[in-house]
Amino acid sequence: MFFQPSRHQVPLGAFLLFGSAALAARDGLCPPLGPVLPAPISPSGHDSVQAAVLVAVDKFQNRTAAFNTTGVSIAVQSIHEMSPMLEFHHTPPVLDNTSATTINSETIYRIGSISKVFAVLSVLTQGQMSMEDPITKYVPELLQLKHDAVPVANDITAVHWEQVTVGSLATHMSGIGTDLINDLASFPADFTQVGLPPLTNSSKTGCGGLFGLPVCTRAQFFRDFGKRHPVYAPWTKPVYSNIASSLLGFAVESATNMSYDAYVQQAVFGPLGMTNTTIFNAPIERSWGFIPKGDIWFGSGVGAGGMYSNTKDILAFAVGILQNRLLDPLATRKWMKPVTSTSSPGLMLGGPWEILRSDTVTKDGRLIEYYTKTGNLGSYNNIICLIPDYDLAITILSGGGQSSANMVDFTLTDIVTTLLPAIEDASKEQAKQNFGGTYSDPATNSSINLSLDDGPGFSVLNWTVRGVDIIKNFGAFGALSSSPTDLPVRVRLYPTNLASGCETAWRAYFDIGTVDQLAEGDAGRFWPKGTCHSWGSMDRFVYGFKSIDEFVFSTSKDKANSLSLPAFGVQLRREI
Repeated sequence: MFFQPSRHQVPLGAFLLFGSAALAARDGLCPPLGPVLPAPISPSGHDSVQAAVLVAVDKFQNRTAAFNTTGVSIAVQSIHEMSPMLEFHHTPPVLDNTSATTINSETIYRIGSISKVFAVLSVLTQGQMSMEDPITKYVPELLQLKHDAVPVANDITAVHWEQVTVGSLATHMSGIGTDLINDLASFPADFTQVGLPPLTNSSKTGCGGLFGLPVCTRAQFFRDFGKRHPVYAPWTKPVYSNIASSLLGFAVESATNMSYDAYVQQAVFGPLGMTNTTIFNAPIERSWGFIPKGDIWFGSGVGAGGMYSNTKDILAFAVGILQNRLLDPLATRKWMKPVTSTSSPGLMLGGPWEILRSDTVTKDGRLIEYYTKTGNLGSYNNIICLIPDYDLAITILSGGGQSSANMVDFTLTDIVTTLLPAIEDASKEQAKQNFGGTYSDPATNSSINLSLDDGPGFSVLNWTVRGVDIIKNFGAFGALSSSPTDLPVRVRLYPTNLASGCETAWRAYFDIGTVDQLAEGDAGRFWPKGTCHSWGSMDRFVYGFKSIDEFVFSTSKDKANSLSLPAFGVQLRREI
């Protein structure tokens, strides 16, 4: 594998997400993080979703109307449907004479640093490497860099490679520099005019794949990258690195005894049918790709973000991740989690996910996470976005003079803010049909009502067991609690991911206190929504080893016919 770094612009996506820093649901409600109702199975057939798609497409048409040199491809798909609910392509009137003349789902773009997702996924799928392994286990040449490349090696001038793990490289926590191609010495300009000193040839890479320079070989990479000083010690704080992705590729080659591109073809492209995606090579026919007028990037040898792909393949990739087609469900859940925070409250990082967080999109005002990876390379600007709460995949590919990281962020904003409220409506309608209503058991004088409103999950009302009003008497369950138990209580019900046969488990959460009381409690703390601690409050009241917040539905064809309350020892039939 050749080392071919790419340029990257950190996304500005968090700008759209924080009209408020509250980070919790409306009226002081505190749902658990994650889906509050099952994702809709057929969202594209819902009236509100169809209307929202029309609005979104109108926004895209208005946004791209003046794009004379820029191509754009947008798609949104539920993992439960066979085709996108939204697909939009803009072909500009001015393009390179070797470019595709009409952009569609098969038109190929450079995807930039979206390529990094494939590098991390390759580590996860091959089964021999651990995230805790030092990278030197697989790339031992790194141990020599401190001695061979740096005249005076110390903590400031040389990376402690033995401390750099596979996991730190996957999550931008290694502390190493960005890449080699961002060295100004690679560019054909005289930087002594702006105060920089002249350089000798030994201070230049002489490679890079741009401006007439050849692509850097692995040997040239190890010759030169050791000359770069670390930015931080490993696991100090995140710093974006293209080199990290290349090192992961080297490690995969070592672990698998295969070239990186051959392994990705076998482990990812093949299983998902990604027939139009290549790693380092441009498509055989340039006319298969969108090439902006005067572009120098399509076909250049820049490859830590060097992949080429199209809407059809990238959408299949995103959907495949959420369908657990590449990793088993446990491994996928572990992968799609934050690893570190950033200085933006709306952005956390995973491996290599850029995780946007927002509480301003849906009516219930709860925190939602958006797992994204941007890819910015010259005039190409792209993003992949997964929304696990709703089983949605979004892709935006673009290139040309009016393309930019900001343009992609604004387009993602249009998609999310327009479509998600409608998807939520579809989710609520489905949940009402499948689980809502009254459940009762006359023999034990027990009943409960599950209703939907603008809040998260189901509102639990009229909960009676053996003639006892459970919500009114909630304080009686607090024998072991140090918190006041005589405050007003609101009960909401949320799904878990636990199911067995025709049974599915949900959990109730007890929001204690009035809206005003909770607001006062929040105001008295220096961190936002300090009263919201559902993660630490569930499964607290247990009777005979069974929690009073556990609800188990028995279903037939996805519709509940009964509800069991294990701690109370009752089973309630759903009233039709």
